[in-house]
Amino acid sequence: MIIVLSGFNGLENLVENIYNKHEADLTIFPKKGKTFYETDSISEKVNTLDQISYTSRIIEEVTMIKHGKKWTTAMMKGVEKSYSIISKLDSSLIDGNGDFYSINSAGSVIGVGIQNQLQVSCDNRFDNTITVYGLLREEKLSTQNKNVFNPLRIPVNGVFSITPEFDERYFIVPFDFAKELLRYTNEINAIEIGLKRNANLNLVKNNIQALIGTDFSIKTKYEKNELLFKTNAAEKWMVFMILLFIFILSTFNIIASLTMLILDKKKDISTLIALGSTKKLVQSIFFKEGLYINFIGGVSGIALGSLLCFIQSHYKLIKLENSIIDYWPVEVEVTDLLYILAVIMSVGIISSYLPTSFIINRHFKSYFK
Repeated sequence: MIIVLSGFNGLENLVENIYNKHEADLTIFPKKGKTFYETDSISEKVNTLDQISYTSRIIEEVTMIKHGKKWTTAMMKGVEKSYSIISKLDSSLIDGNGDFYSINSAGSVIGVGIQNQLQVSCDNRFDNTITVYGLLREEKLSTQNKNVFNPLRIPVNGVFSITPEFDERYFIVPFDFAKELLRYTNEINAIEIGLKRNANLNLVKNNIQALIGTDFSIKTKYEKNELLFKTNAAEKWMVFMILLFIFILSTFNIIASLTMLILDKKKDISTLIALGSTKKLVQSIFFKEGLYINFIGGVSGIALGSLLCFIQSHYKLIKLENSIIDYWPVEVEVTDLLYILAVIMSVGIISSYLPTSFIINRHFKSYFK
């Protein structure tokens, strides 16, 4: 039980880390519409809080990208220089660098999925420039209107790999490039916030909400992936319930063993009765015997399972083929140990009480008949 749950914990934490690693701690959105006007007042208010480490204004919009004769659509994310610190993007780069604000010129960082579609390199010795087409809001959408898109060229400085969905959908550009492409003035889509280490996420969220008012919505990185976390939690409880059902079925072996033990000791029970032992005393002897069997077996199983998980986490004996990591992740959680121990004791009490109560009662009735 502990091995299965620890293996599930390892995979669950791996998935959560992948999705949360590059998410900002907090993100401010407008409650109505896609954009809002940022006149630096919101950022200034947010930065007055001690727990804030960095902030970055964000512009997000669907665009078309062209390289040579290849086209694709992707979500452009315009960010400020501090974004690379907030998102820890450098740790996911597989080629080039994550410098959006190059000394020579602005550059973009694209997902590996987009790179494969466009067949573009981030090496400046080759043609590493892409053309981004932004849809202008003030222009009327028509096949006859050639001014509906605003094209701008930008080199590819780096390639990242985070998740297949993100890699095929997003590319990142400097904030000023996105602003110029879409011809925005002071409009932005969001403000992403990075917190200092050990900052209380929900407390800071409430403090920011009080500062900026109710026209804006604030989400934590967990709330942005709320479905993922709820699904993981539901899956874990389903796994636990299935294992519990299997464990309950296995307790019939204990009930059978205890029943056989009581039947085997019928002569000894009769001797105890003859010596004046009460029914309660005889029941307690076999009841404690059943508890000892359950407790010793449960603790031994937990200890052995924890040891195997420890060996796997340190020596990585079980490998994973064609995965983002080369070994099966395991993580033992104290709450799991407590839940399992509670289940063992609860089932142990029931499985020990039923045979001792029923058979000893029958034996006493037959003895004094």
